Amino acid sequence: MKVLLVTIFMIPHVGGLWKYMLQVKQGLEALGHQVDMMGDGIDCFYIYGEDNRKVLKSHFKPMLEYKLPTTSPIFTDHWVRYAESERLSLELSLTYLGLEQYDVIHAQDVLAAAAASRVKPARIPLVTSIHASVAFTIRDMLQTDQGIKPSSAPLVWNYYRSIENIGGSFSDHVMLASKWLQEVMVSHFALPESKISLIPYAMDISSFDNRMKMEHDLSRPESKKVIISTSRLSSEKGIHVLLEALGKLFNIRQDWVCWLVGDGDQRSMYEERVDQLGIGEAVHFWGSRDDVPVLLGIADIFVMPSLMETLSYSVMEAQLAGLPVVSSDAGGLKEAVQHEVNGLLFPAGDEDRLMAHLDRLLEDEAYRQWLGEQARQWALVHRGLDTMVTRVLEVYRKEISKK
Repeated sequence: MKVLLVTIFMIPHVGGLWKYMLQVKQGLEALGHQVDMMGDGIDCFYIYGEDNRKVLKSHFKPMLEYKLPTTSPIFTDHWVRYAESERLSLELSLTYLGLEQYDVIHAQDVLAAAAASRVKPARIPLVTSIHASVAFTIRDMLQTDQGIKPSSAPLVWNYYRSIENIGGSFSDHVMLASKWLQEVMVSHFALPESKISLIPYAMDISSFDNRMKMEHDLSRPESKKVIISTSRLSSEKGIHVLLEALGKLFNIRQDWVCWLVGDGDQRSMYEERVDQLGIGEAVHFWGSRDDVPVLLGIADIFVMPSLMETLSYSVMEAQLAGLPVVSSDAGGLKEAVQHEVNGLLFPAGDEDRLMAHLDRLLEDEAYRQWLGEQARQWALVHRGLDTMVTRVLEVYRKEISKK
């Protein structure tokens, strides 16, 4: 079987979508299937790993900019106009690169699904993994003023809501990673439950364990526990909530350090807030790293403070590392972390409850270790890559047989 994994977003990158694509590719190729990955390369759309299979956007952009009507209220907004231009560029790139060679097209977002649905041969099934609601993400960014300055916020919201509907309804089948996201897609975007398969994310556990044991020259501070958070430094990840909780924790105890692993557009603001809180000696920004398993192996407590999350690879990695997870209850996180069973939950945005959980784990070493062991055992049972790949293949074969 030959499969195309396609996304409108940039590849490669740090994030769950890219990790998922790599896991699916790795799992399918281990079974003898052929997998291509296609995504955005800033100036082109390209097949990852093959330099000779790419299409420069400059071939299409001038024509698209000319063709998109300037008098329509939809295309007068620069955010919508840019999104449509990118979607149409992906359509034309897919057509140029040729889809006839594939048995299945597996889109990784609704914009890619909307593009592929218009240009693929009828005999090839389109399966879509929706990792998060694009419309809800845009809505939250608009509400929190995260750099988006549209001419009309309702217009942008309605555009992305329409794309969400198109991407889901035009797909032959949709795969979701959490019950929470399934409820969102069914209730808000009218996605029929009959088209949905619930397939949680997974990992190559043995590979992760080997990476965690790699030789390194890192060391932990003496007489201090290490709190770690591996996340993009952006507002929806709730890092500001974690910093406020750490500020309060520092006032009552200083037997810890916190490692923030990741980067993002809010980093400078978070660094400034750390200084304002007077916790600069305890909070360290590590930036983006490729040795996250090693860092997790050194740490004592993992924190996931997200305000919105489908199902986190970072949490999965922390559980496999045997760390107790202190997580918000946002989105699908509470499907992976059970309170006082394999971790501790707090209401999303509640810095006081987060601080109390951290204080409890720092105080009670036996309880901390027990929660970490429970987290590891849960992940071993529920997060094996073979199970996920088998279920993905079942969806592929079912849709191929229908065609």
